[in-house]
Amino acid sequence: MNEPQQEENIVSGIYDGYSDTQKEIMELEKKKTRNKLFTLAVLIFASDFLALLVLDAVNPQTLLIIAVIPLIFAGLAFLALKEPMLAMIIGALILVSAWTYAIVVTGGQAAISGWLIKAIAVYLLFAGFQNAREAQRIKKELNL
Repeated sequence: MNEPQQEENIVSGIYDGYSDTQKEIMELEKKKTRNKLFTLAVLIFASDFLALLVLDAVNPQTLLIIAVIPLIFAGLAFLALKEPMLAMIIGALILVSAWTYAIVVTGGQAAISGWLIKAIAVYLLFAGFQNAREAQRIKKELNL
């Protein structure tokens, strides 16, 4: 009679260990998603600031204007700790909307200018989505 209870404790101990490990992995994936969003915020601000320097148009008003989207991404980075997939979807929509607006305003010139920055941003978005998807999968698996 003692043997089945001991076996049950071993199995529940293994499951508890697995569950704890999965929770740690989920938190790690959320932090990776957050870091991708912070990196996107810095990348966008740095590229816009560089463009202002080239145009010699650096003043407090233009700095405030170029800080709007990076500040939104910084806010999304904090949201990513609770809802990583939602934060990534909103971030992707904002980025695509900003690029579409720039392309329409410049008559298509913005589509090819800054292609390296856009490529890095797309990479960060895809990587962030992968991290968010993994965190969401673990959350579903553990019924959290």
